[in-house]
Amino acid sequence: MSIPLRRLGFLLIVSAIIMGPGALFSAAQDCMYSEAPMLAEMVAAGELPGVCDRLPENPLVVTSGVYLPESFVVAEVGQYGGELLMTWQNNVVMKDTLFLTQNRDPNTLAPNIVEEFSISDDASEYTFKLRAGHKWSDGAPVTTEDVRFAYEDVISNAELRPAVPTYLKTGGVPSGAPATLEIVDDATFTFSFDGPYPGFASSLVALGTGYLDIIKPKHFLVQFHSDYGDADEIAAMVEEGGFESWVEVFNGKDVSGWCENCLHAIGFPQLGPWVRVEGPEEEVVTQRNPYYFAVDADGNQLPYMDGRRAVISQWTIMETAQLMMFAGDVHYFWTTDLTVLPLVIENEEKGNYTAYIYPNRDSRMLHLNLTFDDPTWREVTWDKRFRQAVMLAIDSDDLINAIYYGQASLPTIAPSDYDVDAANALLDEMGMTERDADGYRLSPSGEPFSIMIEVGAGGGDYADPAPFFVDYLGDVGIKADFREIDSALVGERRASNEMQAGINWNTAPVFEAHTYPDYIPNSNWGPLWGQWYDDNEMGEEPPDWIMELYAIHEDLISHPPGSEAFLAASAARDAWLYENVPFFTHAQQPGIIHLWSNCLGNVADGPLHHGSWSNHRLVYFKDDC
Repeated sequence: MSIPLRRLGFLLIVSAIIMGPGALFSAAQDCMYSEAPMLAEMVAAGELPGVCDRLPENPLVVTSGVYLPESFVVAEVGQYGGELLMTWQNNVVMKDTLFLTQNRDPNTLAPNIVEEFSISDDASEYTFKLRAGHKWSDGAPVTTEDVRFAYEDVISNAELRPAVPTYLKTGGVPSGAPATLEIVDDATFTFSFDGPYPGFASSLVALGTGYLDIIKPKHFLVQFHSDYGDADEIAAMVEEGGFESWVEVFNGKDVSGWCENCLHAIGFPQLGPWVRVEGPEEEVVTQRNPYYFAVDADGNQLPYMDGRRAVISQWTIMETAQLMMFAGDVHYFWTTDLTVLPLVIENEEKGNYTAYIYPNRDSRMLHLNLTFDDPTWREVTWDKRFRQAVMLAIDSDDLINAIYYGQASLPTIAPSDYDVDAANALLDEMGMTERDADGYRLSPSGEPFSIMIEVGAGGGDYADPAPFFVDYLGDVGIKADFREIDSALVGERRASNEMQAGINWNTAPVFEAHTYPDYIPNSNWGPLWGQWYDDNEMGEEPPDWIMELYAIHEDLISHPPGSEAFLAASAARDAWLYENVPFFTHAQQPGIIHLWSNCLGNVADGPLHHGSWSNHRLVYFKDDC
């Protein structure tokens, strides 16, 4: 027996409830939907079918409280038109998922791209129903054949993907058996697992997962797939591109959930609100998807804005991006660099914008690579007393005031006390009592020991704490230094186990166990252990104390999110982290600055996480602008 997953009270998405039995929002009746003027012109010119032929039979109806709680923003019915100018285009801004979540909370799920879903009593079978009449951005129908193609011909194709992703395996663990896909009919499909998997629904809305991981436009991609496309044409593409095989051709045409507005996404059929189109090379230009599947409370097809344009890459020229906002040349800008907060507040009136400080679900951490291949390094860093001492040596209050202007919280998953005496006592206790000529502690075996922190050049609040850490560690006799490297090399050096230490984000203290478990070893603090966990033939088998964490993790994700057992396992995880301190969260949920032009309506005033991009579909230009 299957039972529907409880629908959230904040969602009013069933048109029969909203509109009554008259089925105002039904393609079978006279069309009562409205569309943007730019689309109406295309319809009149014969370039597009009418809005009721473009929308699904039961589109998602977005009322106030659907994308975000009403306490964050009371959504008004907006008006069409305009192009949002911004300093940077985040791919995730455009990402739709199978389900809706509020403020990136994986425990709150309701249908989005899928119209319905249900979960079996033992959480081993998940059934989904697509929206009848849903279409890709090029007008082709969305059917379960797109799901079958994605799972069987792409995800399960050994040439294209070396392994099935962990989130598609029983229990969400690497050792789990891959899911079985059953196509029931053109609209209904089921993923079955050989055991309980209570976190599967949440995993489908993870930070790194989008609808394109589960549903792919088969009608477009088959021309590049060796099982479907013309062999001669594919061979010509391989030769022309200088590739080794069709795999490179296919992967160069496929688009992931992280890249819906990347350059190669031009012409790729999508389901999101805006799609990338041709434009100046230095800009990212997007226009509305005429087949977008959502409408507002008055039946107006979303989104309100005709398009979005990223005019520069703010990460490479941050100062220019700020000046453009101050001059009123762009409508939207965001940054994690809170050191500019006084400056952006000072320029609010001049730039005709409002600065909002949204709390971030992501925190910041100093991490030591515990699998760095050096015996002296491991002798020191594997002793939990050393890691506890490092945490005690970090003055989080100092960092929060100096770098985050007080817009962050003290760590709760590790001791937040700043206690140099206690840190020194732990280092002495573990045998680091001998010092070199410069006064820095030697390892317990008498070998020199030092820490090199590497950060990406221009890394903002990732790079800014580095000199503070050098001073904090020096105060307890630990030799440390930092250097800035090319940002493109940071991830590469982490993954290859070459980096000793760095500064990055994690999701503490609201770890998304089922969706983004960055508390288990990863490229930040244990790349070789992480590789081993994913594939026992790779990396390095962890020591017993790390295996204990993996056992806690696997127990945690065996329970439904939010259940009593889940919360108990979460508490066990947090206790382990507090005791063992595998990484050093120095600031929890620091604020993020968002600057919104005062010409815009339906702007949330918080306290939303900056990744709640879905609400952007409701933002509109006011009359007086």
